[in-house]
Amino acid sequence: MFTEMDKKPEKRERKPPKKISKKYLENAALFYLQRYATPADNLRRVLLRKVKRSCTFHQVEAESFTPLVDDLVTRYMAVGLVDDTVFARARVTSLRRQGLSRQSIIARLQAKGLAKADIEAALLQVDAEQEDPELAAATAYARRKKLGPWRKKPQEMQKELAAMGRAGFSYAVARKALESGEED
Repeated sequence: MFTEMDKKPEKRERKPPKKISKKYLENAALFYLQRYATPADNLRRVLLRKVKRSCTFHQVEAESFTPLVDDLVTRYMAVGLVDDTVFARARVTSLRRQGLSRQSIIARLQAKGLAKADIEAALLQVDAEQEDPELAAATAYARRKKLGPWRKKPQEMQKELAAMGRAGFSYAVARKALESGEED
């Protein structure tokens, strides 16, 4: 016997998107910026997705709102709400701490829409604080993934080196991280 509480809740229908206006885009952008740190290009993509969804529903041409989105992003960059260099430095610091390789960091941040020059500058700043930042990141990765001396079960070194290689670390750095951790 099923009771009312045993029933699966029915999926709610999505509300139709609001019509695009300058005020709507400003509110959407500010709400997004309150929740997430983001580079300018990513904010532009988020707002253009909203525009496209709304324009498709209301059967309006989406290209007419592109200058409005561009002006909004430019204004937020001028005011300082969106700053690519600050975002790049913060993300590089966080990703290095997580144990990501240089290649992996560059790929992730370029996917967010950051220029390679901004990413390289942030990497130089963050990496200047450590003697061998790639080795430190590889060691953090090995510790997080429980590879090398942190593993629970005996495993082949080749598999661990392959995992480190897929994460973007060179063979020499991966081998050094897996072997140096044993002495810690």
